[in-house]
Amino acid sequence: MAKIPFFLKFSGSERAQMAEFAQIFIADPGEAIIEKAARDTCFYVLLSGQGRVCVERDSEPVAIIAPGEIFGEVGFILNSPRSTWVIANQLCALLRIDQLLMNSLDVSARDKIKDQIIFKLAKTIVAYNSKT
Repeated sequence: MAKIPFFLKFSGSERAQMAEFAQIFIADPGEAIIEKAARDTCFYVLLSGQGRVCVERDSEPVAIIAPGEIFGEVGFILNSPRSTWVIANQLCALLRIDQLLMNSLDVSARDKIKDQIIFKLAKTIVAYNSKT
């Protein structure tokens, strides 16, 4: 975890706490990590592997997800149906973060997770605005 950008600002004890309560998810190549229209309230940190974001299951990817990146944060925050598919391009290891995990963490770790989500959403807005 210490080498993954998402966790750089976490202390060793916060990373240990995350590892203790976290759900690790393994996705095989071609497996859907997130299904469009599904209602689940989690987001993921890609630990290894690569994924693709697609509007339709078999459409061209609109984005590629690399190790260290987070995705699924909008559904996590809004409790809304998923707007895209996320498919594993290769064997992926992921950290699944849901409300149960968030509630089990110290306030400091929760704040750092929230900061990472805010940073990701801000980067997404900047990227979108540069295209229009």
